[in-house]
Amino acid sequence: MNEEQAVIPENIPFEEQQKYGFFRSLILTMSGVLRTPGTFFKKMHINKGYKMPLLFLIIMLAIGNTFSYIYISTGINDSPVEQVAKAMDNEPELSQQAQMLRDMMSAEPAPSDIIFGILTNLFFIYLLALYWHVIMRSLSVAINGFQATFRVFCYSSALLLSAVLPFSSPWLNMLIYMWWMYIFYTGISEAHEVSGRLVLRGMIVSLFATMIPFIILTLALF
Repeated sequence: MNEEQAVIPENIPFEEQQKYGFFRSLILTMSGVLRTPGTFFKKMHINKGYKMPLLFLIIMLAIGNTFSYIYISTGINDSPVEQVAKAMDNEPELSQQAQMLRDMMSAEPAPSDIIFGILTNLFFIYLLALYWHVIMRSLSVAINGFQATFRVFCYSSALLLSAVLPFSSPWLNMLIYMWWMYIFYTGISEAHEVSGRLVLRGMIVSLFATMIPFIILTLALF
């Protein structure tokens, strides 16, 4: 055996469906991302194409949007708009804006919302991944190309599995968001082979750069 022969690392389960089968590879991938993101992203190849991570993202969006529709339409959970409006109701000076928000987005949920949610979120996640990649590239964080960043975004969507929980709260949403940030932080560090310190700096700048347009839009509307 040639001692210089390269050792090919094991790939992530979802991209090894011939070995694991579709459903087992899906479950193993979700479990790997959520439980051991460091080990998972160490195994993720950064240049295996867009098809499989995109398919994984679509599956996770379908799960998330389907359960959200079920819980909102049956009254188990409030819609995101209603959650924001209720938070605004706690501040007397924002009560009028809260009612305006309800009036603007008061449509009853419909099954078509599932498909619409998948398509709009796909578009949004792609743009967000591209936006963050450009910012992190300018900070010498994203050094391995857009595909690596996009693959991290796609597989980090495993956290959408939290939509199966039949309850929601601001504290739970905050914990879920913090865990996503950790997963994403780990994924970017591994995919672009940079230090955690650089990734943290890139994420902070990207977050602020993402928040600014929303703040300006909110001030313009209200």
